[in-house]
Amino acid sequence: MDSVTQTIVNYIEQTDVANREDLLSVASIAFLDYLASLAPAENEQAVRDLARFIGAKSSIGSDVGRHMNSTVFSDKIISEGNTGLAIENVSKADKALYYGFASHYLDFDDAQANLAGHFSTVLYSALLAVLEPHDTWHDFLRAYIIGAELEGIIGSLINPAHRTQGWHSTGTVGVIGAAAAIGALRGLHGESLAQLLSLAATQSAGMLRNGVWAYELLQHTSLQTSTKPFDPERGWFKTIGNITVTSNDIASRWLAPGQLIDPGLWMKVHPYCSAAICGAEAAEIVVHRLYTSSSYVSKHNYLSPDTEEQDQCRLCTTPDFSLWDEINRVTVHFPPGADAALRYTSPTTGREGQFSIEYIVYQVLAYGSVQDELFKIDAIDTDVRDCMSRIERVYDLPKVSQTERITKVTVTLKNGDTFTETVNNPKGSPKNPLTMEDIRIKLGLTLEADQIDRVIVAFTNTDKVESFLQTLRKEGVLHV
Repeated sequence: MDSVTQTIVNYIEQTDVANREDLLSVASIAFLDYLASLAPAENEQAVRDLARFIGAKSSIGSDVGRHMNSTVFSDKIISEGNTGLAIENVSKADKALYYGFASHYLDFDDAQANLAGHFSTVLYSALLAVLEPHDTWHDFLRAYIIGAELEGIIGSLINPAHRTQGWHSTGTVGVIGAAAAIGALRGLHGESLAQLLSLAATQSAGMLRNGVWAYELLQHTSLQTSTKPFDPERGWFKTIGNITVTSNDIASRWLAPGQLIDPGLWMKVHPYCSAAICGAEAAEIVVHRLYTSSSYVSKHNYLSPDTEEQDQCRLCTTPDFSLWDEINRVTVHFPPGADAALRYTSPTTGREGQFSIEYIVYQVLAYGSVQDELFKIDAIDTDVRDCMSRIERVYDLPKVSQTERITKVTVTLKNGDTFTETVNNPKGSPKNPLTMEDIRIKLGLTLEADQIDRVIVAFTNTDKVESFLQTLRKEGVLHV
């Protein structure tokens, strides 16, 4: 075993988070946020199609398989009860595939700056796939923290070059993090743990299910592999990033203070790319100021624009194109390269609009806030595209570190009035995190209030993870 791999193995084995309430608290919120991202996606057609495929694949050769109808997976099973899809006897790798696909499908899941990708969708999907009935919350969350720590450290060492070369860290580094989390949860040690990391590293250009697949290979075959996946001379770092990483590079970063704390997680209150969060909140502040400005109030004859209740009523019903009639241009200010993930400047579908600051800012100015349903439409109307054509991007903000984000939005009216706002710690950012109440609201997109109450009570009053998962299945949140 090379020195870097040995260091990683040692930390996975020896990490104790019993006294790290800060990390355990973030991990707990992250799990509930993961579920709140997963639940609404399970009604999406693509997710249901994957569930049918997995159900069919698991049924091949069985009595169930011989009785499947033309929809591949029985419609009776799909519609039975209030829980929608229910699939049993699925392989661990396919479970990870399903949970990973579903929890990320709406782009509602969290992200982390060092990784430059998505944390919980990888780690929790992998851990759910290998969970055993006796696993405790402490062991489950400890495994997540360990996987997150290794992912974030690796990300800090190889990014931004890894990202700019075209790699997506969620599918590269994420596989290694998933393997570390699985190894921690299942109590692997020494050579076995090194082999698990090695098998994952050799598959780290694909999906998170490869971390689970690596674990299955190790558990159920006699396959032997190198125990030097991170050898400084010829290992993963040298091959993927052409960099030399030492044991001290890992040791000096491990839980100091922890990747979940610094740089922390970005969680979302709307299903769009996290690179747009600062711009969206800046636009919301601008539009509130604009709607409550004396000139706008007097022109449109509003009586009491200052109350929050009336303001929300005013802003969130139908699109207000009268405001766009008064807008000359909208400028979104970024640091150089900070909008790379927002690749659509003139989106044609709602799905493309999830990765377009123009579409997101248009929504805020037209409705007063982001409208999640507009990300589901098949075609964006011409009048909306005309509004977006007046939104421009400029790169006049100072460059910030990899772990920071900042965006400014300036709205210039035809009468010359200008409204501007800069945001760098929006709701959901590490310095302005989602609260339990925010998570309840996010869960409320799918669940009724009494269901949320039962989920939260089960989450906080059970020692074993499996007991909580049984509640989730009963409430229709988990189906695999």
